Amino acid sequence: MDGDTRDSGQSADDEGDVIAALKQTIAHLQARVAELEQPAPQWVPLKRAASAYNLKYETARKWAERGLIEARREGKRWFVCTNSLKARQARLFARLEG
Repeated sequence: MDGDTRDSGQSADDEGDVIAALKQTIAHLQARVAELEQPAPQWVPLKRAASAYNLKYETARKWAERGLIEARREGKRWFVCTNSLKARQARLFARLEG
């Protein structure tokens, strides 16, 4: 009987490990799907993006310099990823509303 009890206990532990691994895989796949569903990044000049999103240019530039939005500098010009700018604004608005 002891052998049967151990086998059942071990089998339940193995099933629990498998379930945990599957849950982890599902979470990873869901995150990847969400990432792939994001619109393709559009890089536009910072000045144009600031105007389009009703921001002061200096505010957007400071966000870019501090790494608060995804941006890159090419020569003297800043370019910003519009997805990043939208996300930053959404976080700020959510904080103001909440």
